Amino acid sequence: MRKILVLLVMIVLSFQYASAQSKLGLKFSPAISSNRVSLIDSLYDVEPYNNTFKFSIGLIYDHELTETYFLSTGLVFVPKYVGFQVSEEQDQPSANYTKNNIEEYRLNYLQVPISLKLFTNEIQPDTRIYFQVGMAPEIKVFSEPLEEDYDLIEEFRTIDATILFGGGAEYRAGINTTLFAGFTYQRGLANVIKTETFGFQEELFLRSTLVSLDIGIKF
Repeated sequence: MRKILVLLVMIVLSFQYASAQSKLGLKFSPAISSNRVSLIDSLYDVEPYNNTFKFSIGLIYDHELTETYFLSTGLVFVPKYVGFQVSEEQDQPSANYTKNNIEEYRLNYLQVPISLKLFTNEIQPDTRIYFQVGMAPEIKVFSEPLEEDYDLIEEFRTIDATILFGGGAEYRAGINTTLFAGFTYQRGLANVIKTETFGFQEELFLRSTLVSLDIGIKF
């Protein structure tokens, strides 16, 4: 894994020196992490449980295609949260649910976002608005349950992917320095579960959702 990280950093740095109009920077993103649940089962009901505050950090690289279009990529460490509760379906309107089974897990990913940034003209001196759209392949590097007795999910998938939409503003603070801030919405496409042990009638689908405030600097 260390060799892969070194290789990716070297590739990004080589792109940086290849074009004077390209920018390499750092991004810090406090975020709210949650998940979406999909299950068709006549015996059990599964609902998302809770959401948590996470913090991602990473390198970003913006490569100029035209004056207002940039190809954006990078390498970002993204922690995520998975939480859900399982309860028995009601057999009759007056019946009561059995005690809920709640499970929570912690996952960490390395993300390589690939997106297009669209910039406006300057709305005031040295300040531009941008809009961003793209995808973000992810590799899971760590996962664990928050409690030792959580055992419904036996294994998570190694690969995930999200679509991302965002927007924000950039301010040119100097000849080689740009500050930016914005929001990003990331919606997971793949089921993060590889193996579960509960034995539902149909496959249980859990997909991630991440909403972040992005703050950073580019050089």
